[in-house]
Amino acid sequence: MASLRKRTGSEVWQAQYYVTDPTTGALLQVRKSTGETNKKKALARAVEMERSAQGAIPDDDEQLQRIKAIHSDLGVEISRSTLTTVSLRKYFSAFTRILTGDEMQIVTIKAWCDEWLKRKARDASKATMARYTGHSKAFLAWLGDTRANKPLETITTGDMEQWKRALQDRGVVGKTVISYLKDIGSIYRAAVREGLLTHNPVGAVETPDTSDSRERKPFTSEEVSALIKAAPSEEWRGMILVAAYTGLRLGDAARLQWDCVDLEKKMITVTPGKTKRKKVEVRIPIHPDLLNYLLKATITDDSPEAPVFPKLSRLGIGDRSGLSQTFTEIMAAGKVSRGKPSREQSTEKGKHAGRVTYERGFHSLRHTFTTWLRTAGVSEEDRMSLTGHSTRDTHAIYSHANEDNLRDAMAKLSSLTPSQKKK
Repeated sequence: MASLRKRTGSEVWQAQYYVTDPTTGALLQVRKSTGETNKKKALARAVEMERSAQGAIPDDDEQLQRIKAIHSDLGVEISRSTLTTVSLRKYFSAFTRILTGDEMQIVTIKAWCDEWLKRKARDASKATMARYTGHSKAFLAWLGDTRANKPLETITTGDMEQWKRALQDRGVVGKTVISYLKDIGSIYRAAVREGLLTHNPVGAVETPDTSDSRERKPFTSEEVSALIKAAPSEEWRGMILVAAYTGLRLGDAARLQWDCVDLEKKMITVTPGKTKRKKVEVRIPIHPDLLNYLLKATITDDSPEAPVFPKLSRLGIGDRSGLSQTFTEIMAAGKVSRGKPSREQSTEKGKHAGRVTYERGFHSLRHTFTTWLRTAGVSEEDRMSLTGHSTRDTHAIYSHANEDNLRDAMAKLSSLTPSQKKK
């Protein structure tokens, strides 16, 4: 590689490099004046002289001259400390255009988010796509139109930290913040895999605290009975029974079809929406209480694909008048507690304005089903098969100990106080 030296008493740098003798093939040392007194410029000139001498690109080549001009402008920005990611891309784009004749591809944040969502739509379930879309829209909205239409690489880890704090300031709980970061991180990981970026800006973001999140709690048998009694319609009564005795999630329970129900074999066979992409089929024997309801249910559509709950199947889940809100009203009517909130709501405008979650809601019926199975002595392996859980860690979240069983277990322990010992 070319190096520099100075003659005694001279301020001008000399280039020193080696070239191959075309006759003998031996390396010959060359020393030539760069004509520069600035060391940085002299080194750049020495490199050009070496390349020219080795036959890379002639010094008088028009293409080289254009590259030199751009390189000079780049050097000025570097020396002035005014170089930015956007201007660097401008220089790379110019180099690409000169050397290949093609325009350098510029992918904006919004364009890549849209492309990523299109690709995911092929395989992800509706519920997962709804989450992906919601998180992507929230991120782009936070950026604003101007920043969202800037190149993909303009987002830094510092930007992602700011977004994380913005979510927390809105009152979004820790686990939900992690979900947002995970999905946006997936978008950027895909860009890295395709060579559009060299790093994922989400990768170095500090994991937020999750102590503000509330774990779901199951209902007692008495509370489930109260919910069924407070149900505003036969369909709601049936759907609560379905969730309590199958553990199906709200969307799956509301859209359960008759072709999934085998009354003769007393079996429900369904592929939950959350695991539809993996084609995980769940087979659940029908409990006598649920069977009694299904045998008496009014069927208005004889087609196999007809929903078990025609009216409820047409409703949304998270709408103001949707299924989740109606279930909250049923809990209130049945005097069934929602449990503790994820955080205290502030009366100050704009403070803690995010969504508040409670320990109990419709999804608690899935926890109830799993807990009933555990209390009945059903093995963990069979419980996982009935709920469709693929890992023990996930299943453990839903499998709660029965308090009465725990009290009985404690009563069996020996007493250390003589007066308490059995006579």
